[in-house]
Amino acid sequence: MADMEALARKHWLGDAAKWSDDVAARVLKHVVAAGGEMRPRVQQLERQQYLERYVWPHYDRARESPAAALTLLLVANEKQQQGLESSLWTLFSANSARFDQLFDDSVALLLRAIDGTADADAGLVRLAVVQFLIVCFGALEVDVVRAACLRLVGVSVWYHLLESRRERELAQWPQVRRLWRHASRRWTAGKRATAEEAARLCRERDVIARLVWDAADGDSVYVEKVVELLVDLGSQLPTRRFVGVLLDDMQAAELLAPRVSLELARRLRACVAFPVSDVGGQPLAPEAARAAWYRRAAELQLAAYKLGHGGESEEELGSGGESNKELESSGDADELATLWAGSAGLLGSTSEFTAVLQRLSEPALRALAAAVNVRLANPRGQFERALVERLLAARYAHFEPGPMGVYPDEQLLYGRAVTAADAFGRDGALYAGLPLPKLGLQYLSVLDYLQRWFALLRVEMGGAVRTDLDAAVTRMQPCARDDDANAVGFAGWTRMALPISALAVVDVQRARVGEHQPSRVRADLSVDLSGFAESLRAEWAEVRVHDVLVLAQVRADGSVARVRGCTVDARLDAQGSVVEQFDGSADRGFRVALDPAQYARDTTADPDVYAALNVVMRRRAAENNFTPVLETVRALAAAPPELPAWLRPIFLGYGDPAAAVPRLFGAEVNLGDTFVSADHAQASFAQYASVEVAGEFAEGATCVVAYPEDTGGVVRVTASSGDPAWVASDVQAPRRNALAFTPAQVHAIASAQREGLTLVVGPPGTGKTDVAVQLVSALYHAQPGETILLVTHSNQALNQLFAKIVALDIEPRHLLRLGHGEAELDADERFSRAGRIESFLDRRLELLAQVARLAASLDVPGEFGDSCASARFFLVAHVRVRWEAYRRGQQDVFPFERFFEAELGRPLFPPGCDAAAVASGCYAHLERMFDELAAVQPFELLRGSAERSRYLLARQARIVAMTCTHAAMRQEELARAGVRFSTVVVEEAAQMLDIEAFVPLTLAPALKRLVLIGDHNQLPPVVQSPGLRAFARMEQSLFARLVRLGVPYVELDRQARARPEIAALYRFRYRGLGDLQPHVAQGAFAQPNPGFKHAFQFVNVGQQQQGESEPTPHFFQNLAEAEFVVAVFRYMCAQGYDARRVALLAAYNGQRMLLLDVLRRRCPELPMPRVSTVDQFQGQQADYVLLSLVRTRRVGHLRDLRRLTVALSRARLGLYVFGCRALLDSCFELQPVMAELLRNGDALTLVPEGHQSQPVIVDDVDSMAAVL
Repeated sequence: MADMEALARKHWLGDAAKWSDDVAARVLKHVVAAGGEMRPRVQQLERQQYLERYVWPHYDRARESPAAALTLLLVANEKQQQGLESSLWTLFSANSARFDQLFDDSVALLLRAIDGTADADAGLVRLAVVQFLIVCFGALEVDVVRAACLRLVGVSVWYHLLESRRERELAQWPQVRRLWRHASRRWTAGKRATAEEAARLCRERDVIARLVWDAADGDSVYVEKVVELLVDLGSQLPTRRFVGVLLDDMQAAELLAPRVSLELARRLRACVAFPVSDVGGQPLAPEAARAAWYRRAAELQLAAYKLGHGGESEEELGSGGESNKELESSGDADELATLWAGSAGLLGSTSEFTAVLQRLSEPALRALAAAVNVRLANPRGQFERALVERLLAARYAHFEPGPMGVYPDEQLLYGRAVTAADAFGRDGALYAGLPLPKLGLQYLSVLDYLQRWFALLRVEMGGAVRTDLDAAVTRMQPCARDDDANAVGFAGWTRMALPISALAVVDVQRARVGEHQPSRVRADLSVDLSGFAESLRAEWAEVRVHDVLVLAQVRADGSVARVRGCTVDARLDAQGSVVEQFDGSADRGFRVALDPAQYARDTTADPDVYAALNVVMRRRAAENNFTPVLETVRALAAAPPELPAWLRPIFLGYGDPAAAVPRLFGAEVNLGDTFVSADHAQASFAQYASVEVAGEFAEGATCVVAYPEDTGGVVRVTASSGDPAWVASDVQAPRRNALAFTPAQVHAIASAQREGLTLVVGPPGTGKTDVAVQLVSALYHAQPGETILLVTHSNQALNQLFAKIVALDIEPRHLLRLGHGEAELDADERFSRAGRIESFLDRRLELLAQVARLAASLDVPGEFGDSCASARFFLVAHVRVRWEAYRRGQQDVFPFERFFEAELGRPLFPPGCDAAAVASGCYAHLERMFDELAAVQPFELLRGSAERSRYLLARQARIVAMTCTHAAMRQEELARAGVRFSTVVVEEAAQMLDIEAFVPLTLAPALKRLVLIGDHNQLPPVVQSPGLRAFARMEQSLFARLVRLGVPYVELDRQARARPEIAALYRFRYRGLGDLQPHVAQGAFAQPNPGFKHAFQFVNVGQQQQGESEPTPHFFQNLAEAEFVVAVFRYMCAQGYDARRVALLAAYNGQRMLLLDVLRRRCPELPMPRVSTVDQFQGQQADYVLLSLVRTRRVGHLRDLRRLTVALSRARLGLYVFGCRALLDSCFELQPVMAELLRNGDALTLVPEGHQSQPVIVDDVDSMAAVL
């Protein structure tokens, strides 16, 4: 390692790097040196910027060196594995011609390695190039990458189809035949292509097919990477179009299956067999897929018939024809007759079909295979008989998707998928792989999308459950019982798990028609809590109906033999009777629902499995929602929802990215009360040639904006003051917008009013929440017949958003907040379902009382305030009659004057008022009152809470708010209630998993608008498993995916959170992010930070003392930084800072805990500041932030600029960053940030006596102690 450091400093880390083939050879020799793992040496090269500063700038010369090309690929692959693709593609995109050359060189290098003519290690070359192809095909959104990759998967790959298959495909797709002719003419040098170009085209034509042939004889690691590549190619329509046909024709899945794991082989089979038209791209309905299979079966039966009758059809032979004598004498004719005369179902049964094939002679078997276009050889020789049988049987096998169980089992928890995903990247393997689907930019269909997500969510659930179960088993200390060596006892205990006293299946319902599994299976489970503390008994008493429990069979040695899941149906007392609440007895029981499909498999394979289960484990409520979420995704996969035609292509990743985006040019948009003044409206359209504001523009005016056809036209804003004569506003004053939105915010609000997809990127402090609130308000008023679904990631964000909506001019009866977080909502009213129903009933009494007073003021006898129906009669028979008489001049006195004067407590018509306008306003108020009564009437008629709840959801609520988790857990219930949203607004969209943003869309089958608000430049969704995060790309949000696909978005461009100099630290991450003036130049922003020379500063802690430490894996701490940070906090308190305005942030949780410990030791007398990790602090802010970066040996996850953006954007007035300068300076990705951070030096500069005093330079903790 030291030698490489010296080599790097000498040849490329200096000012002028010079290329040398000898240096490249020495670098490769170091990487592949014997002893130790290769990946740490590649990582060292990557950290030393070998790619950016040496081999890539000199690639025109370096490409002549095989060593340089190979090391370049190794480092490029490593950057992708570390999640640094964006910097990689930025580097390559800057020189597209050079990247084209690199890509072609890589393909040529791979083919030479396959031929055995490569100058470098052929095995390493093949592995590196295949991984590079995987990386490239996963980034098709990058123009330069897409152009290179698609050349490998064009129609030319059909050169390797069997000729009969190719002719059949070309006959089916005439437009492809023209492409084929054009491509095939250029493979030979001549007029159409130079020799060099023809050679390149041949390489591109051959590489996929040759990879498959080569992998059939390769080692397991190489074959797994090839299979991963093939699955990636088959998982996107642009790459599957021609390759899918090739893989099916070559039967790649069967050729490679013996050399990979069962899970990976199944992944490739599922990919090739997925029901989609390869060339056309259309999903195949189950009926169409079934019909295609029967056509193939009929072809085989016809081939068997012809083969058994001398190659002639039945019509050619006639009724008296003779069969093939040679086949008849060998006995083959009888076996062939079994095929052509038998049921097609025989072909679908792999075991039965294989048995018939095994009885055929080898000539007959090969003849049959050839007749149905099954390959008998590859370029390396003839296939053995066993392989031909397997290929022939596989061609007609029914591929069945794996079981979609929602409960954990032992195969999931302790199988390769979960264990390898949790250990991913930690074993030092150069290119680790997993038998899991990947989440890319594109999907074959909605079904494909849901199936991939179900598989990954199930693995994520399995990893979490396994961690909890292993911890519980360890604490329970299983052992052999003294009285029975074959029985298991437990010497320890844990709060989350108990031994099972008894478990018996008590209810097995018969299968539904068309199914083979029971419709329901229930069991009674009992536990004994005697000997446990009362607190633990109370915790188990809190287990509720619908909670999920995990059942396990634990052996005496601590291993887990079986795992099953169940859902609580009821609580049982000691006698087995159903009870609402447990009594004080130690014997507790639960009636639980088991998985019927799992039970059916168990009764066949292992009937005693349930009797052997001996441990029951519960999980915390916040972690135990996996079952309803999985059930939702499984139900959606069983009947994939139809997305709106305007959204479906872009959701799946195809078509014009801008096609679904609303167009404002030429449109007329109602923006409600978005503008606070005429000047505000004028300033909001500065990018247009001119703006005309017309109409009465009073405070709170409603504005309609007519956009021109282009920016050279005139924007016309027409304002109306709504209800200027509304005199009864004393009773219910309308609440108006008071924020002067920026032009970008106005554009976002306007775009959201139009039908289509609106993406709003909100950098830190740019008012994302205010934009969401205003666009919802504008939609509410402009589209009175439509409903809006508001979704956020967290309860905290939802409550903040909902509280602002409540404060606007929106009728509370139209608002509904679903989910458990409603209790923390800061509002005078309750907006839960129960709260809304109760509010409606209370409001009914208030309105009926007003009706009674109105009737009394009119001297109309009768009990019109008894019910909504009688009030409606009163409106029609008396109120409207009197109003019409007054309006027509038949009555001089306003009939409702007495009523309103009593309500207002003042004269209704003061001198000089417009009496007609006042009267109109008052009558409008009455109509609204009776309209509200009409809306309340169903709650008077419906008596059951369930019916009232469904009516509230389906008919009354117009703005429904919930978290994405609640939507996923309650999707079926909400859909059954008849909820049909026309607009879905998703806040914190960049922090949600893709599937979490998708599920709410299924509640809007007639969706008109989708508004996604977030920031893909900040932290993505949290995914704990490193394999799911890095390999399966599970952390990619729908928001980020759409941005990557190139969907145009509105970016808010004025921040009001931080001082301009602090905002400059992360400004480079956004397009033209400016500051909201004069806001950021007033008040506290205009004042210096007491005691500090600068508003922000990087403080170089360096390698003081021991630097970073790692007491346990991934638990990083840095005592020197922690002491320094706490010392600065003490100094701030001495300077008069309020501790509540200070936040101490750490890049790692270990450092957070160390900071808390140092705070308790060093300053117990001081108020505690907020102490958090960067990740946990996303979405929050503090006036002053002390940030500890921790690492001194490796940069770690701060190389992810999204995390660094969050870290630097939490402070408003002061930001002080503590870290190791030498380490951070060496990181290529952090150079723009470090250049800005170091503008104020790297030593803390204090002014303890005030800003006019002599500055004090603080280098370390000791210097800080002197200041204190």
